[in-house]
Amino acid sequence: MYEEYKQKLKSIVKGRTVIFIDAANLERSVQDMWVNPKDITDDFKKYEADKLCWRVDYRKFEKFFKEIGDLQKINFYSANFGSESHNRFLTFLKNLGLKLKTKSIKEYIDHTPTTQHRKANFDVEIAVDATFSLKDYDTFILFSGDCDFEYLLKFLRGQNKTTIVFSRSGHIARELPPACNQYFDIADFRSEILRIALKIK
Repeated sequence: MYEEYKQKLKSIVKGRTVIFIDAANLERSVQDMWVNPKDITDDFKKYEADKLCWRVDYRKFEKFFKEIGDLQKINFYSANFGSESHNRFLTFLKNLGLKLKTKSIKEYIDHTPTTQHRKANFDVEIAVDATFSLKDYDTFILFSGDCDFEYLLKFLRGQNKTTIVFSRSGHIARELPPACNQYFDIADFRSEILRIALKIK
């Protein structure tokens, strides 16, 4: 079954390909995925499935998409948490060849003054970067389920770009699948781009 999805992806990807990753959206949707006991590798057989979660394996991710087509670049849009561990993670991605786009988290208080909210949205940055680099790619792959990208996807299709969206069932806005050429559920590629890990307490 995995091979079927892989072949379908290969048949849709055309020419030079770029990948834009909305990191917060991707990581959140992956971590919410249920771990099927059948997917548990030998290293984690001693743990119950509810103690485990999925994580993006960026080494596998980069290798997989290089095999799929003419991959030009992977843009990774993420908040910079400023912690030592997150800085190490960003350095790892940079060394892997990903193009990092980061900014500080914005903290704000809404109508509930006792609750502090944190966010670092990249909708504008992704849309601007995708638009200004039109001549550099033929296929645009987006990892996000955010409805705000509907307009961008429709625009890119109008520019004769092939648009592909990866997200997760339950995390994909209903507007996105009709707006792109093809939508894929990340769960169907879990053996190709994800890994199993222990949940962080």
